[in-house]
Amino acid sequence: MKRFVFVLAIIMGLMLMGTSVSFAENKTRKSIFEFKQELSLTDKQETNLRDIVTKLQDYLTKKQKELSGLRVELNKMIADKAGLGQIRAKLNNMGRIQADATYEDIVSTRAIEKELTEAQLSKWRSMQAEFSKNLKQANEAQATAVKQKEGAK
Repeated sequence: MKRFVFVLAIIMGLMLMGTSVSFAENKTRKSIFEFKQELSLTDKQETNLRDIVTKLQDYLTKKQKELSGLRVELNKMIADKAGLGQIRAKLNNMGRIQADATYEDIVSTRAIEKELTEAQLSKWRSMQAEFSKNLKQANEAQATAVKQKEGAK
């Protein structure tokens, strides 16, 4: 589970480069590139990381569009009471696409990890852990405030 959170943190952080990804505008999380000096990233590392992320984003965008089309088809099949075999085939196709996307994410994460030195990777993980801790605390504080507000009504 920790690995998944780390992978997601790296990918999300890297995706904040200003791409068309829907959550790329969320500036509450900084990308690894904003910490180039702190992490002592070389220009070559930065270029390589950007290439990895760009390729992954392009791939995921393509797959997301494909999945959206399949979801529309699936909903139509369900509404039209298509045969269960056809529905299962559509679901299997969707699952294959999701599995392929997850695999590409893992491949990209490993490529990113290979670009960083052990010290850089350790420091980046620490930074992400701190960010996650702060985000969790902020979310808990917000939830408490909402509960108190609702209780006051």
